[in-house]
Amino acid sequence: MTYVFDNLPRIKETLKRFPFGLVTDVDGTISPTADTPQQAVVSPPCRYYLDLLCRHLPLVAAISGRDAITIKEMVGVPGMIYVGNHGLERLAGGTSRIRADLKDFPAVIDSVLAALEPRLKIAGISFENKGLSASVHYRLTTDPGAARRTILAQIKQLPQADHLKIMENKLVIDLVPGVEGDKGTALRELIREYRLQGGIYLGDDLTDIYAFRALHRAAKESDFQGYAIGVVSAEMPPTLTREADFTLNGVADVARFLEWLYQTIS
Repeated sequence: MTYVFDNLPRIKETLKRFPFGLVTDVDGTISPTADTPQQAVVSPPCRYYLDLLCRHLPLVAAISGRDAITIKEMVGVPGMIYVGNHGLERLAGGTSRIRADLKDFPAVIDSVLAALEPRLKIAGISFENKGLSASVHYRLTTDPGAARRTILAQIKQLPQADHLKIMENKLVIDLVPGVEGDKGTALRELIREYRLQGGIYLGDDLTDIYAFRALHRAAKESDFQGYAIGVVSAEMPPTLTREADFTLNGVADVARFLEWLYQTIS
């Protein structure tokens, strides 16, 4: 693994490209992983430096599996763009925008959860309805491996879930509309919309790999240059380190990197 703070000259050179954007995942990246989604709190130093960076960069954004309004409430930086539900929903200027072809999916999510919850009476499992998507958390179960297998088996038995796709993260299974759209497509849209010439994406989980690949694809297809930075934790999937350009060691290290970014560009 190539550590960010051993490669600051390379990153500093990329920061000269304009417009430049900073995009980050939330849980496990700027917020320590918590036992339940409700307990997660964004690191105050991360929030502080993201706020400062908003005043110097054309784009600072957060992309998460959570719904966009929840992300905004968690991060609490007015100048940021918030992209929720794995890239399918964007909140900007106080208004949440979703694609017209997704308008029927909240009802599908409601139906799937109503059918799934009675089938999963396992201590430690919890359900999160995010409007356009849903999460089944099994972090607190006594046997996470068995819980995961049971959850997946039960989902496959539900005809209501035929139009959804399964996305797995750290001890959570996400049910997402079965349409084109993920953190990678959301990142590509931001790169195009803001005409970015340089950028950084920070992430810690499997779904962030889509964004990493989008960043690298943009560099191959245009004059864009950017770096995918993986945030290391005990639960971080090995695949992420193989896809990342550099790594940071946890949320506290992310805060230190954001401080360096601000001091470098200000």
